[in-house]
Parts: sequence; structure tokens; C-alpha cells
Amino acid sequence: MDNVNMVQSPVQWSEYIKIPSLCEESVVIFTLSCRLGYDNSAYLMNHGSLFLCIVFVSVVCEDLGLCILQAGVGRRELKVFAKYCFKTQIMSSSFFQRYKSHIPVPKGPFVVGCTDIMVGRSKEGTLMRLYYPTNVTDPMSKMDKWTPWYLGEEYTKGMASFMAPSISSLFSMLFNWQMRGALIPAIWEEPMMDKKFPVVVFSHGLSANRSIYSTVCTELSSHGFVVAAVEHRDTSACASFTLSEDGSKEHILFRTLQPNEKEYDLRNQQIKIRVQESVRALDVLEKLEQGKVTNELPSKFDLQQLCGRLDLTMPIMSGHSFGGGTTICTLSKDKRFKVGVALDPWMFPLKDEVDEICSALTQPLLCISTEAFQNEVNLKAMSKLNDETTTFVTIKGTVHQNQCDTPFLVGPIGRVFAGASSPLDPGTAMDINNRLMINFICKHLGELTKSCNNYLPYIESQKDKMVSGLYGKGKCMLGWDADYHAV
Repeated sequence: MDNVNMVQSPVQWSEYIKIPSLCEESVVIFTLSCRLGYDNSAYLMNHGSLFLCIVFVSVVCEDLGLCILQAGVGRRELKVFAKYCFKTQIMSSSFFQRYKSHIPVPKGPFVVGCTDIMVGRSKEGTLMRLYYPTNVTDPMSKMDKWTPWYLGEEYTKGMASFMAPSISSLFSMLFNWQMRGALIPAIWEEPMMDKKFPVVVFSHGLSANRSIYSTVCTELSSHGFVVAAVEHRDTSACASFTLSEDGSKEHILFRTLQPNEKEYDLRNQQIKIRVQESVRALDVLEKLEQGKVTNELPSKFDLQQLCGRLDLTMPIMSGHSFGGGTTICTLSKDKRFKVGVALDPWMFPLKDEVDEICSALTQPLLCISTEAFQNEVNLKAMSKLNDETTTFVTIKGTVHQNQCDTPFLVGPIGRVFAGASSPLDPGTAMDINNRLMINFICKHLGELTKSCNNYLPYIESQKDKMVSGLYGKGKCMLGWDADYHAV
């Protein structure tokens, strides 16, 4: 069906269900936000009526939603079109097959495989997603076996309760429709290449999960790394799960701050658990190398094939946001990790211990920041890191979510609502981020990555988009600023 014709057709759906009126102020602000590329989602989320005629259209069909705004289609026509979408079930599986989304295909020389591993059934165990190089030469040849990105409705609910608490049920419903068919260009349970590879442990951010950093993790893996993306069970993930004695899932839901509870007390407690889970992830990788791990999850992937293929001489610790803070804490606690990469580290959860933690961190560390996230108080905490062993880089024109998958799974309008709209193109932002990571890791791992592309010419060509040292234009940040609800 031609989308433009669908919008411009004579009004013939007036008999459909009655929809409440729009808030005209919200429409105006939303239109300006889209045209200016300005993230005004915090304000917009408080106007639930906007969902009916624009959010719905935008999430279901991004390009069409943007065209509607740019064409200046009137309020009445928007209402009619929303009714048409509901009546014709435009969100049906047949419709989505035409618009199936996936994160970017990694650019390294190796095609990536993927599996989930659970060691121990309780919260004291480990749940992680493992990315690894395979023998496959063309990822498109096995597209039917690409890994599903979507983890389930419990995960969506947790994400919605953090990102859009005022309309969490609507946000969750939209997110489920948009993400249910999304794919990761990593071949599910494909055998691993018979070669030894260095390892990375990756820690996710607040209200995230083991899947949402797949763009970063698959890129690293495509350059010859085995990446263990931990899913934290400290209630900071949007959701997770353990297994009961009969093997059924018991979900761990995202915990919101309770009345009279202090943000720091909760986050400091969680980061201590996160450090333990990151250390246990490295323990699991060591046991996998020895062939001593049993997967509690149903799987056809033989873990014995990992025996002798994990190079544990120079483990890398990495993470984003809350995971960036977790990276810094983990490096200070466990010297088995030899190199660290912290993406937009959120320092608030360790603010009362920052001097002690930063002084104990002696490994080489790269901190890659986004311009709109880092603010003065967080940068001041980061300045406690040893400047002789720490490299600071900020990518200009970026927002916090440029370092995760979100910008690639929603279109331009969806990015506004998800807080992922940035002046810099998301693909360019992610390329710079990933190549900075690979370059830094290769520099410090030496012979282990001698065949890995260090991307020096590319990084040099993008210098106008980067600032060296501690820098950011952020204003407010969760924890540091009272009543501010975003990371």
C-alpha cells in the first residue's frame, strides 16, 4: 500500500472508534522538536493524549509519521489516520515483515555467533550473553538464524517504568510492537571458530539488559574478541530472571526508588552487587576455558568447544553509564582485568568512595563520553581518575543513548521519545565510539591483537567530531540533581 496515498485519500474512516482530542500545545512542541532535532521527550511524556494520533503513527511507521508532520497535515486528518491504523490492524505481523529492523551489521573480519549462558539458577549465579567469532564468511547467508533482540514483555515493562513512568503501559505497548521482530546480526548458537581469542566483560546501564548493547558487543566480537554481556540481577536491569527447581523462569523486575528512599543508598548497594557479578563473569570465562561449565538454559551450543579458545592473559572490562561506573569499580577491585573502557560513566553511585576507588585503579582506562550527558559534577568525579593511565574523549553532537542500540531500532520520531535524538548521525557516532574502543584495546593488548585493524586513519579523519580531555555540556543528571528522572 502506498503510504502517501493512504494519508491523502479522502476522509472515509469517520465511522471508526472515537478517539479523545489531541493537546494542540503538545503537537506544536512535538513538531518543533522533530524539525530541530531537539530532545524534548521529558516534557512530551507528560502529554499522554499525544500518543493517539502521532506517537502511534510514528512508532508503527516512522517515515510516514515524519512526513505527516512535515506536510502540516491537520489535527482532524491525524485523528482519522490513527483510527484507520487501529481499524486495519496496521501493526499486524504481515505489515511488520516489510519493515523488520536490525542493528547495524558489524564491520570486522569475523562473522559473529551468539548464545546465552546461565551458570547457577539463583541470583548468586551468572547470566550473560556471549558473542564470539565463527567460521561463517557471509552473515547474510544465515540471516534466518540471526539472534532475536527482543527479550520479552517483562523487560519492556521495566524499561517503560524508568523511561516513561507517567505513561508506562502505553510506552510498553508501543515498544513491544516496534521491537518484537528486531534482530541482531549474530548467528544464534553457531559453532565458534577454532582459534584463541581475548575476552571482554561488558556491564549494561540502568534499566538495560544483556541485549541492548549488541551493536558495541558484536562489533568487538567481529574484530576477534569473545564478549560476555552480563545481565545484572541487582534490580537495576529492566528485568532479568532466575530458574526455579523445575526450570521455570522467575523474573527479577526493575526496582524503582521508593518514597523516602535515598537514590545514593540504592545505587551504591547495587553497584557493589554489579562488581561481584562482573568478577563472577570472569570466573565463568576461566571455567569455560577449562571446560568446567554447565549451562542451565536449554541450548544446542556445546560449551566444550570454548575449552582452550579463550585467551585470559589480558581480560578487558567495559560498560556503559551505570555499567561505566561498574567498570571503574571492578577494575579497582580485580586486577585480573588488564584494560578498561568506560562509556559515559555515571559516577554518582560511587560518589562517597570516589577517591579511594580511583586511586586503586591502575590499569589503562579509556573513558568515551557523549556531549549532552556529562555535566560539571560528574566530570569532577571523573577527574579523580589517574590522568597518567586514563584517556578521556568526548564525541561531539551525541547523547547518552548513542552508545547503545536504541537509535537503530526506532526512527527519527521514536528517537525523540526515547531520548536518543542527536545532532550527529547515530551511525557515525557509533562508528567513532567503536573504533576508539578497538584502537585503545589493540594498543594495550599488543601481540594478542596484532592482526586487528586499529583504525588510526579513520580516527584521525574524525578528529573534528571529538574533544580530548574532560568535556561535556550536560545540565542535569540522575542522582546528582534532585527530582531529575533520567540517565
